Amino acid sequence: MLASAGSPFDSDEYLFEIKWDGIRALAFFGQGLARLQGRKPTDRSARDAVLAAGLMAEAGAALLVEDRDLPVEEGRPDFQRVLVREQTRGGEAARGKARAHPVVYIAFDLLHRNGESLLDRPLAERRRLLSELLTNAPSPIVESAHVIGQGKALFEEARDRGLEGIFAKRLDSRYLPGVRTGGWLKIKVRREVDAVLVGLVRERGGKRIKSLVLGCPREGRLVWIGNAGSGIDTTTLKDLETALDGLRSAPPPGFEAEAPGEIDWLAPKLVVRVAYTGLTKEQRLRHPVFVGFVDKRPDECRAPETGEGG
Repeated sequence: MLASAGSPFDSDEYLFEIKWDGIRALAFFGQGLARLQGRKPTDRSARDAVLAAGLMAEAGAALLVEDRDLPVEEGRPDFQRVLVREQTRGGEAARGKARAHPVVYIAFDLLHRNGESLLDRPLAERRRLLSELLTNAPSPIVESAHVIGQGKALFEEARDRGLEGIFAKRLDSRYLPGVRTGGWLKIKVRREVDAVLVGLVRERGGKRIKSLVLGCPREGRLVWIGNAGSGIDTTTLKDLETALDGLRSAPPPGFEAEAPGEIDWLAPKLVVRVAYTGLTKEQRLRHPVFVGFVDKRPDECRAPETGEGG
């Protein structure tokens, strides 16, 4: 089931829960067996052996929907370390990475229980049955905590803690696999930064602009904070092409950037506003989206730091 985009609100007809920055999966178990799979229907049980063992210890049979997350300081998940696990291929190597980077499995829905489908049951009933199922769940399996009605307060808490956002789900909603519905809303914390436009990334061997190379002053020099490819419309592309000839330049001294294409370097004179969801450990923007140009001097830009709320 997929979620539509939304904005913070309060309603007693909804439950609100944290949007964990993990990898979504289905967990099937029953009669001493367990199977885990992601969006692709491949068996992940060997990779996630700890969870599989925990599921096999549960009574009865069920189908859970869950996220795999690694909480770190102040409860913030570390998605990069989750990806280290996910991108490791090979049985023993994958199991080794799973031991080195243990995760928490956060269950947020129950779709099947003891031979009966729960898809048409309201969310409130599915969550009640999920709570009963996980009353004495073994580590690292936990239920996703939620509040009823108080969406704005939970959103502010997520913002203050540097989390990605929250979900709002109607208590009477059915589970509709593969459907994007207004019954589930994804409410993301939106952070913004003003960054210096340092270059344009073009397709390899082509002319189409794919993304903007972004920099910000840090410790007296311009440093790369990422590339923004989303939010660039046709009008923006035309404006960039018009300004390109007068701004062509060599890259700033010591400026290092990566890009899946060829970079047209520009003199660092233009400032753009970019929305993003957080920062990587390397202080790069996560999910950057171009918002627009800003009338501002490049030296007035400030690089975002980990943990900033906006």
